[in-house]
Amino acid sequence: MDTTSRTRPDDRRGRPTAAAFFDVEGTLLAAPDLAAATGPLGRLWHPPVLAALHGHAALGHLVVLVARAGATELAPITRDLAPDAVLCSRPEAPMIGQGKGYAARALLRECGILAARCYAYADEAADLPLLAEVGHPVVVGDDPVLLRHARRGNWRRLPAPSAERK
Repeated sequence: MDTTSRTRPDDRRGRPTAAAFFDVEGTLLAAPDLAAATGPLGRLWHPPVLAALHGHAALGHLVVLVARAGATELAPITRDLAPDAVLCSRPEAPMIGQGKGYAARALLRECGILAARCYAYADEAADLPLLAEVGHPVVVGDDPVLLRHARRGNWRRLPAPSAERK
């Protein structure tokens, strides 16, 4: 799949048995659009989501960034975080909506990881297909559509980025 890129060598012993998918815009970063983000990345990280990413990495989970942005725009983020994989937009295939769910499913199949053992973190209704692909969805913020799903499915929640970080 050419929307996936590996960003670090697999130096773990054995294969990962779980994955954690992190929507970038508005979830991992407080900025809803990377093109409009200015200043150092450190100010833009959403601390609870960044902590979750580091926690999953420490557990040996496959860490995957999922973004509407393209690979060039994501380069500073991938350099800082060194995820295992990146699912991002290409000119002919934007990474939005159902595309995020399809890409996540394809990556899990390729890696032989059961979706029931996986996590996804996202902030808006358009990310519902990504959240629906995993056994442990986490809603970030207060999108009303996602909150309804979270209440029905007993999904975890994390707070939205604070206004002064945006």
